[in-house]
Amino acid sequence: MKPLFTLTVLLTLPLSARASGFQELNALKAVVNGESITSAEVDTAVATQIQMWILENKNDPTLTQAKVDAKVGEMKKQALSDLIDRKLILAEFKKMGGSIKETYVDTAIDEFIQKRFDGNREKFNGELRKSGMTISQFREMQREQITIQALRSQNDGPETLINTPIEMQAKYEAIKGEYAEDPQIILRMLSIPKVKADSDEAAQKRLVDDIRRQLQGGADFATMAKTHSDDSAASEGGLVGGGPIGKDFLKPNLTSIAFSLAPRKVSDPIDDISHWRLLYVDARQGGAVPPYEELKETVDKLLTQDKRKGYVDRWLEKLRRDAGIRVYE
Repeated sequence: MKPLFTLTVLLTLPLSARASGFQELNALKAVVNGESITSAEVDTAVATQIQMWILENKNDPTLTQAKVDAKVGEMKKQALSDLIDRKLILAEFKKMGGSIKETYVDTAIDEFIQKRFDGNREKFNGELRKSGMTISQFREMQREQITIQALRSQNDGPETLINTPIEMQAKYEAIKGEYAEDPQIILRMLSIPKVKADSDEAAQKRLVDDIRRQLQGGADFATMAKTHSDDSAASEGGLVGGGPIGKDFLKPNLTSIAFSLAPRKVSDPIDDISHWRLLYVDARQGGAVPPYEELKETVDKLLTQDKRKGYVDRWLEKLRRDAGIRVYE
């Protein structure tokens, strides 16, 4: 599949080097309990995540370059934070005296090959070689993933969580719009290039942050888009598509954010490969909303997931408080 080939080629260069062309790979990004994390280590962690994600989604018929780009952007944005959490969890496991049996790793790999490659180990080995990852590296990734999942599960709250009717109704009200049939929005977008001939990436990020602050302070989005935006919709005040659009108009990463925005609210800056994007929904239109009873099971599941994530987040926050962490911008 062409998108995967494109991404595999990109992985031959460090991610930060592709972004700036000359970033110092040994630059210090953070120190966790006396252990340094460099730019090169962050880049390697992201590249490994991408390689794993490719292997896991290799046979997904809906996979497009847009989805790949969106996932890469998401991983890059969270890379340092995820790496710090990963180190803290693995250190906690080591402190507990834990160990993962080789048979568990073998089982995890067998299940991976069965699920993603229909049990074809030769095909799996071929794809692993294409990705640039060795079987030893893959085994270590599986071992760490088993460890992390085990500790997360131990700290995700009581075995049974009860969601009250009030909580259920509130969650339904919050998500029902996402399940509406053929919803449409009137969307505006402001695009800031990450790099310009007379401005580097750091300056461009400061610019988009400043623009967002002005928008939050009441500045008119259409006027700001005409003044600052660098895309085909700028002359129209950032109006996307010339009017109402559906969920099939934008790339998946932008669609999910746009359709979750409340009207007249500006999004956080969105890392969209070559540009920073700001989104603003003028209005929502149409879309029949499913009744509560139809979404009740989904609401219950999502609410439980939210609560378990809350327990894990609080546990991770405690690990961070107890650790010595310093992050360098």
